[in-house]
Amino acid sequence: MARDRGFRVIKLPPYHCIFNPIELIWSQMKNNIRRNNTAPKFSSATIDIIREEASKITAEMWANCVRHSTKEEDQYRARLLTPLIINLEESSDDDSDYFDQ
Repeated sequence: MARDRGFRVIKLPPYHCIFNPIELIWSQMKNNIRRNNTAPKFSSATIDIIREEASKITAEMWANCVRHSTKEEDQYRARLLTPLIINLEESSDDDSDYFDQ
């Protein structure tokens, strides 16, 4: 369905929740629920608190979480990838630089 609409779905690496903005939102929401919930688990009051906390999620919060995840991805990618430098000024038909003699 996503591909039909022009989107590309990529899977996140397991155990890397910092790359997934919804995990950051969910974490904030859970902390607020824990802080404000005095009712027994799964009571109607708890459901009301969950709804209230969900309604507090703003577009700005999403943008901040996406920005943070993107920054984490960039830092992760930078650590994994070593720079490849190709010197275009030198020319050599000799492969001796690349192989041990």
